[in-house]
Amino acid sequence: MIWAWLRKAPKIALVLAIIVGSTLIFGIWWIRHRAEQKAVLNAPVVIEDNSRKIARIEAAPDRILFVDDDLYDLDTGEKLFRNWLKESEPQKLFWESDSKTVLAEYDRGFVRYAPDGTEKARLALKYPFYLSNDYKYLLFAQDKDIWRADIDWTNLQLTNEKQVTNVERFDDAFFAQNILLASDHTLIVRAGMQVVRVNLDNGDVHPTRMPMLDIGKRKSPDGKNIVGVQNGQFYCYDLDTELAKEIPVGRFPINDYLWLGDDKCACIVNGKVVVLYDRLANTLGEVVTLPMLCIRIGAPSPDGRFAFCIGRGKGVLVDFDKKAVIPVTGGTGLRWVSADTFAFSREIADSSLRGTWLQTVGEDERRISLEPYLVHESGGEIMSVKTAQMIVFATEHGLSTSNLAGTDAKQTVSLARAPSLVLRFLARPQ
Repeated sequence: MIWAWLRKAPKIALVLAIIVGSTLIFGIWWIRHRAEQKAVLNAPVVIEDNSRKIARIEAAPDRILFVDDDLYDLDTGEKLFRNWLKESEPQKLFWESDSKTVLAEYDRGFVRYAPDGTEKARLALKYPFYLSNDYKYLLFAQDKDIWRADIDWTNLQLTNEKQVTNVERFDDAFFAQNILLASDHTLIVRAGMQVVRVNLDNGDVHPTRMPMLDIGKRKSPDGKNIVGVQNGQFYCYDLDTELAKEIPVGRFPINDYLWLGDDKCACIVNGKVVVLYDRLANTLGEVVTLPMLCIRIGAPSPDGRFAFCIGRGKGVLVDFDKKAVIPVTGGTGLRWVSADTFAFSREIADSSLRGTWLQTVGEDERRISLEPYLVHESGGEIMSVKTAQMIVFATEHGLSTSNLAGTDAKQTVSLARAPSLVLRFLARPQ
């Protein structure tokens, strides 16, 4: 009777056949899957032994490089760890020799890692903060007021947290971004539509007027002084005392500023003359007259003796000790690799000029590699590692190293794509 009924309703028969068939197939798959799963669960667990890699990092942290989430040994080219850190890309990495750990700095805190990338401790804030130059304390905004806290680096936690102001005027999320000048005692920061001066010792807050043009270049590296020209006077304003040293200059159009340490500032005047201000002596003297129009001065040598003046694709090197101008051809991404030797990159379609170059002041330029090193917005991807007695630079194809003289450059790490982030381990300020 059922068969007769099914013959009268073939569509129903088809549906029933599909249901029965699929159920049978699923049953067979389930039995096999359970058997395979049981076999996997019973299989011995293989734990990778990272002791050799960890020992290598601990023995030579200055020869280890962080490249786009991976960790490499510069001597062997070996990728020690893939996706080494689980966080986003850090701003800086510090090697802590006492504990043999790595401290990663992020815009909202710090994370301490073991050499294999395992997290050991974390100090995290909700929003970005201001960190002092000596890494001893930080400032942050909470409930629209400024707070100060010391950093216990051993336990990676904040201590001596103290509310500085009581005005409810500051933006918690953008406080660090709004800071214009900062010293250990004083802060110049935007608060809403105003620029205010904050006394970090007693919490006083007062509106202030200050020329903001090029303030990033006009302030000293320690944040305590700012130079400029106003009403025919060259001034150096002390942030903490609110006093200004002045020198009459009349019409004095300054194109650019460059601090050479905390006590001296070089300026280009009217595109033709380089002058040097000595803060301690409160003097302003001419250094050189430039052979061409220049509107930018930058890239000082480590000891502040040399700096580059640039204008319309050409440049010269200024020697502040000898008060001399040195012609240079150069390229892009200028970086000093020693007190008197700088590197530059040339990415051009000329085989006689293309590559990575070094030049020692007073000598001819010399090419150390046919491959030019990468140049990003932050500058050239080349660094001098004095402790390892090597120069490291990143190219489109990988990482290359050479001795400090640049005589034995070779590619040590091959990469599938050009790196976007290259960091080495630094020594954290004590």
